[in-house]
Amino acid sequence: MQRCPCCNARLRGAAVCPRCQADLRAGIAAEQAADYWLGRAIHNCQSGSQEEALHALQRSLWQKKTPLALHFRNFLIAQCRNELLVLLAQKELFLAKRLLYRRRSLLPLSRQLQQLQAFTDYLLVKHGFWTDARCEAAGND
Repeated sequence: MQRCPCCNARLRGAAVCPRCQADLRAGIAAEQAADYWLGRAIHNCQSGSQEEALHALQRSLWQKKTPLALHFRNFLIAQCRNELLVLLAQKELFLAKRLLYRRRSLLPLSRQLQQLQAFTDYLLVKHGFWTDARCEAAGND
């Protein structure tokens, strides 16, 4: 935090505003936590743990929505979209549905992922998988 959110005074690294005496420790701690969780998200993504990366990214964005975190979220959305398209091209409908479920926290943020989810559901119904699974589930009750 470089400026006081109350009076816009320069902080020069201080935790208390020199002009209005506002205690900014909680805000500074939130920024530091956001940076930490964003770092964890990037590390988890590099390690191949996409679900953990999403969880860490959400924690970072809850603390503070930085431009880097928002760009990283868009990157994860694009990566998910590309994985889905490959699975749909290979006619791996159940794997595509499972991927959508695991990445469900991204769905409200991306119109493309919402459309791909609807398309996957359509293909499952069209090929009879959706109704068969519902009938089997109803028969097990």
